Amino acid sequence: MRSGKKQGHTTIIKRASRREHHAHHGGAWKVAFADFTLAMMALFMVLWIMSSVTEEERKEVVSMLTGESIFDGKVMSPLSSGGAINGPNMIIPGKQGGENATQSVEEKLKQLSELDKLKNSGESLADVNKRSQQEMEELARVIMEITKAFDAQSNMQMEIVPQGLRILVQDDQKREMFQRSSALLTPFFQRLLTQMAPVFNKIDNKIILTGHTDASLYRDQHLYNNWNLSGDRALAARIALEQGGLAKDKVIQVNAMADKMLLKPDQPLSAANRRIEIMVLTHAAADSLYQFFGQHGVKVVKPQTEQGKETP
Repeated sequence: MRSGKKQGHTTIIKRASRREHHAHHGGAWKVAFADFTLAMMALFMVLWIMSSVTEEERKEVVSMLTGESIFDGKVMSPLSSGGAINGPNMIIPGKQGGENATQSVEEKLKQLSELDKLKNSGESLADVNKRSQQEMEELARVIMEITKAFDAQSNMQMEIVPQGLRILVQDDQKREMFQRSSALLTPFFQRLLTQMAPVFNKIDNKIILTGHTDASLYRDQHLYNNWNLSGDRALAARIALEQGGLAKDKVIQVNAMADKMLLKPDQPLSAANRRIEIMVLTHAAADSLYQFFGQHGVKVVKPQTEQGKETP
């Protein structure tokens, strides 16, 4: 028997929604993110390089890129000396008159050339010695002009000795010639030596290069020590001079002195002890050196077999 009351029921209608298919996403965002990452890496590299070099070296890099001088009031200007100097442009102080400074160096170079032309004019020994003295004095004046142009007076010392002109290029409290414990020239001294190089070609005197270190020691003296370092630094100075135009036959000797000839023995770690010495020899001093070592294969020391044949 059916109940008179109908049972209620709920009808559930489920409608399937249509999903819209969006356009396929490209990889442009990946390229943008890669560019951003590369830019950040470049920024960090620049910051790291800026923190690892000195303020002076940063100015030198900027000046080389822009063609301007690192010194206030100075301009980069080549010497119009008719080929007297073939190296890179010299920095001439603008405040003191760039043209006057250029003429001053040119005049001294001309005097050096004229003095050197006298070597084959049948001079007496006294005349030769006098001319050699004049050449050294003129050479010292020209180098001093370059030193002033670079504001490097504290890094350069010169003295005329019986053997020739002795030039000391050394560290000071502001500038280091080489990176510590290495033979890598810093940019300032690389440019300074490059500018000095062509001046030595104006006279026919020979050159000796000598490297000196302070008394700091390497941990393992057998692998590398101050003898190696001073020799490598002297060779680096020779390369810098030749890159600046120095004739390859000018240098007749490269020496390593380690810390055996300290300028300040009471301060063995002083920056003044780290130096390169450029010795411009007189003709007499060069002849003495040739007599000691022999020239072009000439035997200086006779073999023992030949000595035995000589009669007393």
